[in-house]
Amino acid sequence: MSVRPVLLAPPGPHGVAAYARAVAAEVRILDPTWDVATLDDLAQLPAGTPVHVHVTDRQWGASPEEATARFTALARRHPVTVTLHDVPQASDGERNRPRRRAFYATVARAAHGVAVNSAHERDLLVEEDVWRGPVEVVPLPVPALTEGTRPQPDGTVGVLGYFYPGKGHDEALAAAVEAGIGRMTILGRASDGHAVDLEAFVRRAADAGVAVEVTGWLDDDAMAERARAISVPVIAHRHVSASGSLASWIGWGRRPIAVRNRYVDEMAALRPGTLLPVEPSALAAAVRTAADDPDATWHGIHPVPVGPADVARAYLAWWAALPAPAASPPDERPGHPSPGDQGWVVGNRWDLVAGEEPEPPRVSVIVTHYAQPEELARTLAALARQDHPRDRLEIVVADDGSPVAPVVPDGVTLVRQADRGFRAAAARNLGVTASTGDVVCFLDADTTPEPGYVRALTRLPALVPEAVTVGRRRHADLAGLGPDVAVAEAGPDRELPEPAWLREEYARTDNLLRADDRSYRHVIGAVMACSRTFFDEIGGFDESFTSYGGEDWEWVNRAWQAGAVLAHVPDAVAWHDGPDWSGRDRDRVREGNDQTLRLAADIPVAGSAGRGLLPATPDLVVHLAGEHTDAATFLCVDSLLAAFPRAVIVLDTPPSARALAADPRVRSGAVPDARVVWQLDRPVLLDAAGPLASRLAALGQGDEGWLGVRAADGTAVGTAVARRARRRAERWGAEVGFTTGELVASGIHVVRDEPHLEAWVGGWGGLDRFT
Repeated sequence: MSVRPVLLAPPGPHGVAAYARAVAAEVRILDPTWDVATLDDLAQLPAGTPVHVHVTDRQWGASPEEATARFTALARRHPVTVTLHDVPQASDGERNRPRRRAFYATVARAAHGVAVNSAHERDLLVEEDVWRGPVEVVPLPVPALTEGTRPQPDGTVGVLGYFYPGKGHDEALAAAVEAGIGRMTILGRASDGHAVDLEAFVRRAADAGVAVEVTGWLDDDAMAERARAISVPVIAHRHVSASGSLASWIGWGRRPIAVRNRYVDEMAALRPGTLLPVEPSALAAAVRTAADDPDATWHGIHPVPVGPADVARAYLAWWAALPAPAASPPDERPGHPSPGDQGWVVGNRWDLVAGEEPEPPRVSVIVTHYAQPEELARTLAALARQDHPRDRLEIVVADDGSPVAPVVPDGVTLVRQADRGFRAAAARNLGVTASTGDVVCFLDADTTPEPGYVRALTRLPALVPEAVTVGRRRHADLAGLGPDVAVAEAGPDRELPEPAWLREEYARTDNLLRADDRSYRHVIGAVMACSRTFFDEIGGFDESFTSYGGEDWEWVNRAWQAGAVLAHVPDAVAWHDGPDWSGRDRDRVREGNDQTLRLAADIPVAGSAGRGLLPATPDLVVHLAGEHTDAATFLCVDSLLAAFPRAVIVLDTPPSARALAADPRVRSGAVPDARVVWQLDRPVLLDAAGPLASRLAALGQGDEGWLGVRAADGTAVGTAVARRARRRAERWGAEVGFTTGELVASGIHVVRDEPHLEAWVGGWGGLDRFT
């Protein structure tokens, strides 16, 4: 077992707290040696003790910002795994939605493992741009079925749970009115802050001819008794994360009418026969039918799939599959140099060199320019005011074919290229070629730095050669501002809005400390720096970019895949003259589409590449080493591609079986330079990807860059490595900079030489026919 967290069981009546206590109790039924703690107990736990936390922002603070601070303090002291509840969505409103997104993103990034209660919630995390990493889905359990005879129906339409807008009470009321039912029961009380809303609802219902009873809080037994007596149970949430009330209805033996949405459909498939899903337009008719036929609202299924014990076992399996969190950074292991000594850090952990100050590096600032003489003069004057040592600062203006050659002061180098359209990528490369510094710092001519810009932005590349830093680009109307006036002196009335999406992302990732494969989008070429050696290794900007935008993201993605350490430096401030791209007079949809189409071909990671199209370079390559029988190879390759349909399988010898040779995803020869390469030492049958898929998706994005994989019986079957880890190992001549994990995968089985293929393709064979 890799992770054995202490289970946090907070007090209070909130459903999330009750669920946390229930999960902890079920785990202890299976194994009484597991430890459970309250919030007060946390202070007594030794630092570094893993903790599992059920998280909703409302339980962690009066505001998302307070919740973020409290959770971050916990995560600094303990490795945490989390179950996220009440995940952000549109119903939060435009004020709270970005704030809640930022909290949940911080939690997910800080966590050692993330779980939710439905695939719907997992999809919401991606759709809300909260988290794109691995997520375990553990459904909410259905409580043990309530026994006893059915009570006499009470003649009411019932809605269960706290009252708040969007919970479905209005929809249930409208259905009751249309169905001619004059009574309604709200099983519960008003959610905090919504008592006035509940009073208004009761008055509105009375005006429509429906009498509403509000039960208030009831203990478990009383609530079950009242719920079983409801004539027509209704679930009509407009927006849902996961629904404990739905599971409770089912546990009481009821078959509620549930207005269809993605979550309801998921639960109906998970527990067939326990729900009556209806389209919103059919709710009233379904309520009338159920009132006339009360038996239709009882399911009679026993046991109901996925009960409390099943959920506890699912959690135990997930924790067992997670890699053990390092008690101390891997660089502290015997025989490994420390980051400060050698210039490398673990994963993206640039915080490991926080507080270290290098000797001021020799810096070359590359200023990209086209026909902006006033802006250029202002930026060059600002560079002359930098607090970086002047004798270690070189300025190179790279002109992209301006009609009139720019005028630069003595001591500033000017290089020019012919005007063949927008060629910022080529201009930047030209500027680097003419430079001599150890760190290159990129600026656009219309982006004027504050005095500490160069010093702040180049500190990390001077310490960690793989670091790529991005400054804070602020916006202002600088028209008419002469070169001798510092931007800060121009007055706040000139300031323009900063792009919220960047500000939120930097907050969510703790200034890119928790970067991932999609973080290239948050590094802007106009305010970027890196070491000269790393820039040369990556190969410079792609000069085939000849229209606005995208060349910096393509370069940063290449750098990240080569092991770059990304960091946002908020103290490195430069002021762009004019609004952000989104505020300019452009055909933003067309330009955005052009950029997306171009990058989709170059960046084959989830969220950047197409959803169905195969990329030019695969994301995952499985290399089956050695020679094996055609039958064993077929079974191995077929099961792998069923689990990873966009992968490429490389064999050491050309496939002889026609069924293998016909698939373009199966090939022989050189192994492509994929994001993850998994070398298999023997054929395996993969009947459930599960934790393996999650670990492969996350490989190289956190601290873990190498993964030893074992079959269910413990047999070692191969090693997966992330491109980031591989490139770092090549650069440093040793496997440093990433940790090595191990996974014993219950869904992997070693294949015998002659498996029974007819049973495999026919789908009627057990494992004993193949392994």
